[in-house]
Amino acid sequence: MKLAPECRTCLLSRVVAEAEHAAADSKTIAQALDKCTQLYDAKANELIGVSVIAGAVHRCCYEVIGSADPYADLKVQDNAVAADAAKAVRPMLTTIHDYIVAAVIGNAMDYGVSGHEIAKDFTGYFRKMFARGLAQDDTGEILAQADRVVYCTDNCGEVIFDKMLCEALHRRGSHVTIVVKDQPMLNDVTMHEAETLHLEEAADAICHAGGGSQLGLHPQFYPPEVKEAMKHATLIIAKGLANYESLTEYSNLPPVAYLMTVKCEPVARHVGATKGDLIAVLR
Repeated sequence: MKLAPECRTCLLSRVVAEAEHAAADSKTIAQALDKCTQLYDAKANELIGVSVIAGAVHRCCYEVIGSADPYADLKVQDNAVAADAAKAVRPMLTTIHDYIVAAVIGNAMDYGVSGHEIAKDFTGYFRKMFARGLAQDDTGEILAQADRVVYCTDNCGEVIFDKMLCEALHRRGSHVTIVVKDQPMLNDVTMHEAETLHLEEAADAICHAGGGSQLGLHPQFYPPEVKEAMKHATLIIAKGLANYESLTEYSNLPPVAYLMTVKCEPVARHVGATKGDLIAVLR
């Protein structure tokens, strides 16, 4: 997926927000915004995907503010909030379809999109969205392909529901490889969180996607074990906007199931949905 007109304002607003969250002073915040604006404008006309540009901009911000993981505290907080919500709503989840819906709802825990807010009462939000259900629902076709799954995670918080879905896939007989980020990017799951949350309990293998702090997924950075898993996969499950934005730039992939809450108009237009929709689509 390529840049849309709205991407510049959205991304640069996130630069300011993450610099403020890292407790940078006003001079440092201004410097981060200036450098990131220059970088964005220099790359905007290049024929590269939005996730590549956005990743470069976030890395630039991290360098200026002097933090390799400005969302570290929020990742811990979101995992705790999601764990409490999961405990409360688990009795509602009786089918693998329910676990898919739960994983999509969890994708709302995202700090990377301007104008998108995380619900203060996440359990209440979950119950409301669960009743609404999926606006686009390819779960039948998705599960038909789910013999060997490469499950590509996105944000902390939602990873609690990802683990539950992977456990359900495992019980169903799927071979599951979970892929996390190599190094911190926004509030995405890394090997550190994977180990803390014991994701190995829900998978046959846990790998990182390589490439350091990348936004989304980029096959040129995959380590050998991920390349091998992708080679034998019958299905990729890709969580979230950044994974959608990046993987849609690549061809010769196994079938990809995109599970996400649609949080911005450019993605809504690209996927053929409405902002706010919960979707599970096979492409």
